[in-house]
Amino acid sequence: MVGRAGSGLSLTVMSGSHQEAMMKISRLVSGGIVTLSAMAWAGTAAADAAAGRAKFDAVCAECHEAADFEGEDAAALSASLKKIVGGQMKHKQALKLSDAEIADLAAYMSAGK
Repeated sequence: MVGRAGSGLSLTVMSGSHQEAMMKISRLVSGGIVTLSAMAWAGTAAADAAAGRAKFDAVCAECHEAADFEGEDAAALSASLKKIVGGQMKHKQALKLSDAEIADLAAYMSAGK
């Protein structure tokens, strides 16, 4: 480290091996972020629309029609359902749904069938 006493300024010079280690850490962090993003997308993509239809018919169909949600983004529907389940979004009745049920419902609802 190079600097003047009391100046509050310093310059750090990294050795080649230190730079390589920092690059490896940076790649690991970037890879982790990409992996987590892919997992989040896969969770929505792997949802079971048939199970979502059964849950929709049992829980939602009294007040809603699936066609009302056709073309909506499944991730946005999942987020709204999670808010309803968590009590953060107003809804006619309280809902208790697992994350898998929410993903299934969102897949079915976004298909609108």
